[in-house]
Amino acid sequence: MIKTRLQALVKQIQKANLGGLLICPSEELLFLTGYTPAMCMRFQGLFLCADGRYFYVCNVLYKGEVENGYKGSVKVYDWQDGESMTDVVRTALTDYGLLGQTLGTNSTAQAFNVLDITRDCDVKFVNGKEVLEEARIIKTAEEVDDLRRAASITDSAFEKVLGFIKPGIKEDDIFKFLCQKMSEAGGQSPWAIVASGPNSSYPHYSGLDRVIQDKDLMILDFGCIVNGMRSDMSRTVFVGSISDEEKKIYGIVKEAYEAAVKAAVNGAYIPDIDKAARDIIGKAGYGECFVNRVGHGIGYMIHEGPYIKKDNKRNLEPNMAFSIEPGIYIAGHLGMRIEDIVLSTEKGNEVLNKSNKDIVIV
Repeated sequence: MIKTRLQALVKQIQKANLGGLLICPSEELLFLTGYTPAMCMRFQGLFLCADGRYFYVCNVLYKGEVENGYKGSVKVYDWQDGESMTDVVRTALTDYGLLGQTLGTNSTAQAFNVLDITRDCDVKFVNGKEVLEEARIIKTAEEVDDLRRAASITDSAFEKVLGFIKPGIKEDDIFKFLCQKMSEAGGQSPWAIVASGPNSSYPHYSGLDRVIQDKDLMILDFGCIVNGMRSDMSRTVFVGSISDEEKKIYGIVKEAYEAAVKAAVNGAYIPDIDKAARDIIGKAGYGECFVNRVGHGIGYMIHEGPYIKKDNKRNLEPNMAFSIEPGIYIAGHLGMRIEDIVLSTEKGNEVLNKSNKDIVIV
């Protein structure tokens, strides 16, 4: 599988007319090679050439770890503190014929290191994020199965947490409950956002201290990993009761969600999917409160291609996996979101999350 992934990336490097790609320690490096070391301020990374050859550069502090991690299968260039990192990089680039070439970088490449290499090594760097994403944007049958399993674990955790939520507990209590249930079901690296009351108006709320109150609403956004593939699901839950305003807004969000899912079929033009959801929320008078993109791709990383937004001018293809997650957010007041993972298929699409999307009052 590792060889297949590297070969797929080489094809994308060639398609982009790059000399190669720098991949620093990251989820991407782990996905491509099965190993990634820790990242620090000292430069290190794998250089993958357009002809398929590759080498690694790191400080001597990491050399043994890297050689062990790659089982001696990659040539490692190293330097010691007090020596010039860019001299070593230049030697490596010369050995592999990369001087004067344009190279892509992944998202964890640190700017100060890349700038120093550019200054001293006669290479140009460009954003390689899209190149990396294109190499994994079409999921394999095995990856699709793992996405389904990860989605089913989040579905199960949601059903269980509904019996746990009550006034008087903290957001942190719900966070821990969700992560525990996902872990017990085999989900690795579980995570959750629990945004209650006015905190729900912040799409990526990061706190956990608020105490749940009667008549609260909350956004639960959570997921886990199965064999490297991720889940990501959001539900809006109401505590004790739902107001007329909340019922109205939830109905609009659900209608937008359904319209986007209906539009997100094989061959669909991605801006049309965005428009399907955004038109409904805009016509209802909440256009300025729809601040997020309609969705994002998912797989080995929680956010990857294809991005479901109006400026992504491409069409869906079979086995692309992505979220559909329209929302309305009124700052300091309330927010609501429905999010599922959707798979584009030959015959249309498949919604991987099966959990209830009707109004839920606990």
